[in-house]
Amino acid sequence: MENVNDFMIDKKNIFPIGIGTWKINYQDNKDIEALFHSYKLGQNYLSLYMLYEDGNIVKSLKSFIEKCGRENLFISVNIEPTVDEKSDIEKQLNEYLNILNLNYVDNLQLHSPKFTKLPLLDTYFEMKRLQEIGKTRYLGISNCSLEQLKEINTSVKLDFFEGVYNLECKINENIGILDYCKENNIQFFAYQPLRRNRTQLKNYELLVELSQKYNKTQNQIILNWIMKEKKINVLIKSTNCDRIDENIKSLDFEMEENDYKRLNDFKNEEFENIKIDWDNVGDGISIDQLPNQF
Repeated sequence: MENVNDFMIDKKNIFPIGIGTWKINYQDNKDIEALFHSYKLGQNYLSLYMLYEDGNIVKSLKSFIEKCGRENLFISVNIEPTVDEKSDIEKQLNEYLNILNLNYVDNLQLHSPKFTKLPLLDTYFEMKRLQEIGKTRYLGISNCSLEQLKEINTSVKLDFFEGVYNLECKINENIGILDYCKENNIQFFAYQPLRRNRTQLKNYELLVELSQKYNKTQNQIILNWIMKEKKINVLIKSTNCDRIDENIKSLDFEMEENDYKRLNDFKNEEFENIKIDWDNVGDGISIDQLPNQF
């Protein structure tokens, strides 16, 4: 007898570039068709947030999921404002399932620890219950500190971490989250790997040099380094088919070891000196806003 799990995308079969959905024009069919272009090129990880456009983006993607085929996508959804009590978690998950006509999601994660008023472990014990009854296959976390990550993963096995990582914003590496994820088989997904094209606009000497050396765009240099050298998946929103093609082609070349090292060693002091408010007490900026600086 065939096992339903045989038709699901396993964690190890996720394409390195995930499909982001921030600010998709849900009223424009061209945007949805561009996502299908991404899918046809291999992108099979779809990240959804009810927080975006009051849930209208999620609603607009029902037809996209049906067109691709549910079994051909790895769907990750976020629990976000606000969890006041335990029942809110299943209620929010059920909203995704009902809107998209799904029986389960592939990954369920808390968008940020600040979005739950429950103790963090209590939140994840309830999410674990939802995993056990088959409403989600995996659990993840986003935008938390190393201490919070360890606290959850010690009691509830996590498979995904979604956080900021790019050439300029390496805080999740600096504080040990990248190493912890590698040591514990937690796949790191980087959002804003290109800082919405702002890094390229800085025209850093190193990126200009490597772009010319390898005959690639600066964005392709960045993406290649993150995915091939750092072994990090990236989450990118694009509804421009040419840009989608460019992103995919960032996987098609190798750089010299010393050039990867130079990218590893690159630092931007402005970003290095920003204080992060990990505990949501108003002392510094929230981690999700780090890539939006400068």
